[in-house]
Order: sequence, then structure tokens, then C-alpha cells
Amino acid sequence: MKEINKLFSELGKKIYRYGYKNGEKFVETDSGKYIVKSKSTDKNSIYNYLLNRGFDHFLRLENNYGDSYEIYKYIDDDVSCSDKAIDLVYLLSMLHTKTTTYRGVVLDNVKKVYEKFNNDLEYLNIYYHQMQDYIESKVYMAPDEYLLIRNISLVYELLNMSKNYLEHWYSIKKEKKKERVVFLHNNLSLANFIDSNHLIFKNWDKARKDWVVFDFYNFYRNDYRDLEFSSLYEIYQSKYRFTDDERLLFFALISKIWKVDLKKSHYNNCIVVDDLVSYLKKTRDFVLKYDEENQKANQEEFN
Repeated sequence: MKEINKLFSELGKKIYRYGYKNGEKFVETDSGKYIVKSKSTDKNSIYNYLLNRGFDHFLRLENNYGDSYEIYKYIDDDVSCSDKAIDLVYLLSMLHTKTTTYRGVVLDNVKKVYEKFNNDLEYLNIYYHQMQDYIESKVYMAPDEYLLIRNISLVYELLNMSKNYLEHWYSIKKEKKKERVVFLHNNLSLANFIDSNHLIFKNWDKARKDWVVFDFYNFYRNDYRDLEFSSLYEIYQSKYRFTDDERLLFFALISKIWKVDLKKSHYNNCIVVDDLVSYLKKTRDFVLKYDEENQKANQEEFN
């Protein structure tokens, strides 16, 4: 607290009180609210890079880069989720467009991604088959177990879809000589976007250069519960279209579901399984819709 008080004193601001909102620590001063975070990554190099690429939609530090805490102006955000999501997608396409570069494909790196991904899928397949065997061996199923078994075919369907897309991606990727990369926010969600006439991404702690699909994948996984992603995906693709290998990797990523543990109360387990089932249905419909449309477009172009 002493160091924080000192930093605000150096900024010529008097602290009235501390508080927390949405998991973030803030302070109220005689000149408004500010978010305070422990320093994580070197934001100076990140912000300078973005500015050099013509992208300035980020929260600026109020204090010095060398301080052990980061201080940002607190901005209230009262825009509806749907409007905010649309603005986020437009801004994301701008970030990727302005930071696109090309590099040579390193086959060893591609192979590592493929093998790690493939091992994850094999593990998940074994895990869910063992869980199915265990549940079906019981005389009476609990409600959460019954809900999972009723939808177990969807689990395997998505895992198989992910496997097929991964294989197709790998077959294309290993023949390529060059690939495009962008500067990723890499922690994308509505929670990390401010849209009150500011249009600002925040929390750049995980930012890096890499394949473009990871940003939209993170956005999808973080906010699939609250948003309808078809229109958002179409907007993004109209501004920054995935190449064939990028599209395949994106479909493989979102189709790779997570492991559920039924170790809590049956009530809480039902919530966990219901969330998984919702994701399974939404993602299957989403992927099949856009994969079918892409196949039709490719066929028409070929003919």
C-alpha cells in the first residue's frame, strides 16, 4: 500500500479509498478512479510496437513503465453485449490487418503443434470412454451422469471432427513454405474490451506474435455462453478472411472440448455438464454451417 500511495502522490493525486470491481483493484482519487495492477510484462515494447503499426486502441499507463505497479484510468462501460461484441470484432480485424507479417514455415514447430494436439485428443477420447464405461456400469445413474450419457455421442462427434480438421490442417500446413502471423491480444473476451466510445483492448499480459486464429478462438471460448457467434464470425471474415489452413485449425481448436470432472455435488455437476452440452451443440452447428458453406464456395470456384 505504501508503494501505491507513493506512486499516486508522484502523480499528484490523493487517494480516498480502495476497492474491487469485476476482480480488478481500483482506487478513488481526487481526480477520478484508477485500476492498479502488479507489473507483469514489459508493456512499453508492446505499446511502441502497436503504435508503430498504426494501432492505438489500448489503455495507456498513467505512471512510469519502470514502476512495479501499473496504473490505468478507470473507464465505465455500459454498452450492451451484442453491440460491444460487434465493435470488438471490427477492432480485432483492424489489429490483425495492421500487424500482419509473413515468415517461413518451420516444419518442426508445425509437427510439435500437431503431435501435442493429437495427444490431447487421444487422451480426451480415452477419458470419456472410461467415464462412459464407469457410469453405464452403475445400477442407478445420478442426474449429472445421465445428462452426460444422453449426450455422449455429441462428445465423440466433436472430438472426431477436431481430429479430422487437425489432420487436414497438418496435410496442408506441412507443404507450405510461408505463413502469415499477427500480433495477438491472446486473452480476448468482452471482459477485456472497453466500448464506451473508447474502443480499447485491455490486459495485454499474454500478447505475442503467432497464428491469427488464436484470438478469435479465445473470444469464442470465453464468450460462447452469451453471444451468437455466426454474425460475428461473418463480420470478421469479411474484414480478415482466414486462409484454408487457418480455417481448418480454427475449426479443430473450437471442436476440441475440455475434460469435465464430476467430483462436486450432483447439482453443481449438472451445471458443469449442461454447460458442456450447450457448447457441444452450438459448436457442432457452427462448424458444420461454415464448413459446408466453404466447401460449396470452393466447389463453385473450381467449376
